[in-house]
Amino acid sequence: MHLRSRRIAAVIAVALVIALAGVHQARAAGAVNINSCQTLSGGNTTYKLTADLTSCDTCLVVAADKITIDLQGHSITNTGCPGANVAIYDEGSVFDVITVKNGSVSGYSSGVFLVASTRVSVLGVTAHDNDVYGIATGSLSLVKASTTYNNGVAGILAYLGDRAQIQQCNAHHNGAFGIIAESSSNCLITMNIANANGTGIETAFGNKCTVSFNTSSNNGNGINAGLFGGNGHLVTQNVALSNSANDYGIACPSDVTNNTSTNGFPASYAFSGSGCHTVNNN
Repeated sequence: MHLRSRRIAAVIAVALVIALAGVHQARAAGAVNINSCQTLSGGNTTYKLTADLTSCDTCLVVAADKITIDLQGHSITNTGCPGANVAIYDEGSVFDVITVKNGSVSGYSSGVFLVASTRVSVLGVTAHDNDVYGIATGSLSLVKASTTYNNGVAGILAYLGDRAQIQQCNAHHNGAFGIIAESSSNCLITMNIANANGTGIETAFGNKCTVSFNTSSNNGNGINAGLFGGNGHLVTQNVALSNSANDYGIACPSDVTNNTSTNGFPASYAFSGSGCHTVNNN
């Protein structure tokens, strides 16, 4: 290789190294370690919790789009102060693409309350012993692989808007509801376990939700789909056993197929309205 060619190749190699280093630094700048309660105002940023937090007021306030809160296995706990405080809250402002993952929240009015924001994901979060809600999200949200218990009103609430998803969660010993999608149409509630709640799983005041592959046992009511408002649901492949009222409460017209209950079909099923399509329920 000529000397000139070798020099050009060396310059290109150095430039590539610098460019790649710049990419790495830019990515690293998108992650911020935090060890105290605060307002999170940096958009397109991952905030990584490095210590357990306690507070008497709202702890982490979401204040920008595209924020990830990685609890990294840590907890956020209220120190016992009464009031309408929340562990993680958007303060009623609309932000987009928010993720909360990998930790626990307890002792607040609500643990995670991000109802106003859109495209919220709550992943691998345990929410317990909150006065009202464990986890509450809004439109286009996803709550997955999370556990809620001993929350006063509901373990998991999807409220308003369309296409909320609640998947592979465990909700037990919550007050009124283990899992509820309220005023949320086209929702998906699937592969969850809801035991020993007031009502295990409920959709209310929304239409065309799918409730599938869930287990709901030892609640007051097992699975209610539109019984208090909304219809056009698909309720399929669920197991509801030993619920003290009804295993299933369904608003018609809806499709109800391949479900299992305590006393079989129709004894364990309560229908309102007419026009439900039922196949292979027992």
